[in-house]
Amino acid sequence: MIPAMSPRLTLLALLSALAPVTAVCSAEAQQSENPVASAAPDARTVLQRFVRAVGGERAIRGIRSLSAEGSITLPASSKPGRFSWQVADGDRCRFSMEFPGLGASGFGSNGTEGWQRITLEGRTTYERIAVTEVDRRRRTANWFELALTLPERARELENMGAAQFDGADAWEIRMVDASGRTQHLFFDRTSSLLRAVRLVEDGPLGPADVTIRFSDWQPVGDIRLFRTVTIDHADVHMKLHFNRVSTEPVPGQAFALPDELLRTDD
Repeated sequence: MIPAMSPRLTLLALLSALAPVTAVCSAEAQQSENPVASAAPDARTVLQRFVRAVGGERAIRGIRSLSAEGSITLPASSKPGRFSWQVADGDRCRFSMEFPGLGASGFGSNGTEGWQRITLEGRTTYERIAVTEVDRRRRTANWFELALTLPERARELENMGAAQFDGADAWEIRMVDASGRTQHLFFDRTSSLLRAVRLVEDGPLGPADVTIRFSDWQPVGDIRLFRTVTIDHADVHMKLHFNRVSTEPVPGQAFALPDELLRTDD
């Protein structure tokens, strides 16, 4: 630009934050008999529909790791940057990002130790960092975690009613998160998938409107995940495209500390 939890535990927390399926089904049955209620389902019902649209509880519970790679397009950049990341149970992760002519960076954790790598002007440095800092960066960089943990982070939820978003019918859900920040979530009324999140973010020049769009949802194993994220922050536009997304197990060696750090320990 999300406490430290593995992907599986994060997604389980999403499920526990939602109303039980039986309660939702009962609510939907009542709404079907009431035209007014049917026109505006409660916010938790909209979120439960989203869970079913991405594959349902069983598919989400089965996720133990996620990996992805793709490109990032920045304003006024002639060539896109590249990114790759892996996350797995045990608080393990590894993220890398590179921009032609600008440099590269990376960070990760084997579950007990954290590290970062920075390359500027052809010079690469490695250093150890706190696992808590790795967790903070992971929550920011993992867009799937951002989208799928919205209910878990909600302190207040309200369905604002029907809305139009980019020409499509949507439900607009107002959410106040645990930090007190208000976000507006837009769920497609046909597919029930998340289309966007809107919020106001403080910056050096004052408050700025931010819109994050999620599109091109595709099957990944037993679930559906987006392949494109676009971020409009004031007048700045950034786009991430996921060329590959997988829920297959990630080899444990992928989370090992870099050799450069191990050599400094000798």
